[in-house]
Amino acid sequence: MSTPRSEGWPTTIAAGVIIGAIETVLAVAFAAFVFGGLLSKNLPDGIGLYLAAAAVTVATFAWRGGRRGVVGSVQDAAAAVLAAAAAAAAAKAAQLQQVAVAVGLEDFEAPDVFLTVIAATLVVTVLCGAFFLVLGWRRWGNLIRFVPYPVVGGFLAGTGWLLLTGGIYVVSSVQVDLNRIDDLARPYTLVRWLPAFAFGVVLLLAARIVRKPLVIPVTIGIGLAGFVLVALAIGSGLDELREGRWLLGPFETTRLWQPWTLRAVSGADWGAVVGSWPTIATAVFVAALALLFNVGGTELVLDRDLDTNVELRDAGVLNVVSGALGGIPGYHAVSLTALAARMNVNARRAGLIAALVPLAAVVAGASVVELIPRSIVSGVLVFLGLAFLVDWVWDKRKILPRIEYLVVLVILAVIIVQGYLAGIVVGLVLAALLFAFSYGRVDLVRQVSFGDAYHSNVDRPPAERAALRAMRDRVLILRVSGFVFFGSTARLLERIRARVESSPPRFLVIDLRRVTGMDASAVVAFSKAMRLAGSHGSELVVTGASEPVRAELERGGVTEQGESLRFEPDLDRGLERCEDVLLAEEVAAAGEQVAWGPDGLPAGLAPYMERVAVSEGTVVLRQEEPPGDLYVLAEGRLAVQTVTPEGRRVRLRILRPGVVIGELAFYTGAPRTADVVAETPCVVLRCSREQIARIEADDPVVAIVLHRWFAETLAGRLSETMHTFDSLLD
Repeated sequence: MSTPRSEGWPTTIAAGVIIGAIETVLAVAFAAFVFGGLLSKNLPDGIGLYLAAAAVTVATFAWRGGRRGVVGSVQDAAAAVLAAAAAAAAAKAAQLQQVAVAVGLEDFEAPDVFLTVIAATLVVTVLCGAFFLVLGWRRWGNLIRFVPYPVVGGFLAGTGWLLLTGGIYVVSSVQVDLNRIDDLARPYTLVRWLPAFAFGVVLLLAARIVRKPLVIPVTIGIGLAGFVLVALAIGSGLDELREGRWLLGPFETTRLWQPWTLRAVSGADWGAVVGSWPTIATAVFVAALALLFNVGGTELVLDRDLDTNVELRDAGVLNVVSGALGGIPGYHAVSLTALAARMNVNARRAGLIAALVPLAAVVAGASVVELIPRSIVSGVLVFLGLAFLVDWVWDKRKILPRIEYLVVLVILAVIIVQGYLAGIVVGLVLAALLFAFSYGRVDLVRQVSFGDAYHSNVDRPPAERAALRAMRDRVLILRVSGFVFFGSTARLLERIRARVESSPPRFLVIDLRRVTGMDASAVVAFSKAMRLAGSHGSELVVTGASEPVRAELERGGVTEQGESLRFEPDLDRGLERCEDVLLAEEVAAAGEQVAWGPDGLPAGLAPYMERVAVSEGTVVLRQEEPPGDLYVLAEGRLAVQTVTPEGRRVRLRILRPGVVIGELAFYTGAPRTADVVAETPCVVLRCSREQIARIEADDPVVAIVLHRWFAETLAGRLSETMHTFDSLLD
């Protein structure tokens, strides 16, 4: 899909100015969120850093992703957790200052709290960039998607709570806490945060009802106009608004941007920054989750597929650069991308123009920015927080299953009561439990029937096949798939216990060919299964285990132990062993021996058959050779083999005495499809084409018997193959 065609420079400029204005408001709001508390005197410096970061973010995405229609922005989810990380670092640095004063260290020069917050911001944003780059370069973009959807929802709902409470704090200077509800209800505080909250609600309703790209900037413009009209109506002048803290200012400085990151290298309390690593790691993790959510939303807006790894690399480069300048994390902005797409403008041009707006605010200086009403900034934060909360707490209640919706609410409640870090811990625990619950409900154990559908590739005479079908209950076959862990082993043990305690089979076959791995609890379960089978006289046969899986089993004590446990390389050889033992035990119990040779042939055919001794390793039939003689195996064991294009020899079937060989090619005239090799010294009965022609001429009755025997053999094999095929499809 090509980049949207521009409707002309006037439209592109208008779109760029609107995007830039929104980005400027967001940057100011996030700066007020992070620096509006203990660091209020440094608020203009923080605003300058974030405005510069906004310009870098929009311009970088315009340059790298504009051709795809992508518009970038500094982001709310990252800013919310970054504010917590910055607050933690600032609190530790401030505590160090207080301790120094308390112990009377007059000469102690405590690290600057503001520079410590800048250092924490730098670390978070650069780590976000590095993490995104690693994910993109290693093409691991989909790994983060393994975090369950409701857990991500809980994190984002918690982010909404942080933004909501941060917005109220910006305008009222009161932390939203269950213990400080009375402070929020005081008239002086109420008159400050309630209008901002109402403005955030209006923004949310307008965005949800109108659903037009321009609704947010228009509503913000109306809010600004409404603030001015109210101020004029009550007769408040500019000085009164400043003194009453209704505006962001007054600021002590007129310059917004300075190279604070360079000063933070030597002036920050890096110990406090390092000590805040859990919150910093949380900020990076949440930013990665939110980025991938936004990439998915951007794909829907643009109606095109995006390469997640490319988007990660672009965001990584941006955040490394932005972080070095003291900026906050930024990545794809779904709403701004939608605005550019719906205005049908070139996203690269519009983005580059948009970057000029926050830059212009930096150049204009603090004297302009300080005139922005706090209620508007606070209302924008409230709007962003409510958008997250309404989406995940209200909208998703009809979409998510009850248990998954409950996970969202639990994580949100923990974040509200205990903080975001505790919410992350609870979320990860719930993710593991949710995975175990959901994956454990998937039945990874399939029981299949022995004898008809599942048997070895040993081609046996009809009498042996009939005998094995009669003994189908003496072999229990369980095929296990996927990763075997504590959530899925219970079903396996239940099946084994139910069977061996009711009617113990002679063999318990567990096929692990489709098992990708197992944890320690699964190894313990196999150890229990071995003891359970042995106590009831059943032999456990484990087939198809890969080297890592077998190593795990052997490390846990599940090793070959005489007749109680055997490992076989695949299900074919495992079932062959079961069949051989069952037939041998049947013969021993009957006190008879089954001999195949001329006496087992149809009456009258023996005189026409030539008895041939074959040494071990002799190729009786060769692949691709033209059809010729027919054979009946009288003694020994033959293997049907083929050679793959890579030159590897593969065993297809094993032939036992009494089996006809070469009849299919004889009738079709097609070349032989495989080699038939003597695995042991054999005796075969050969009947040449000339002999069959002589039988048909001299003894039509024997010829009819011969061809009927061949037809019954072919029909039996075809019927058995079709039955197996139908069973495998079920």
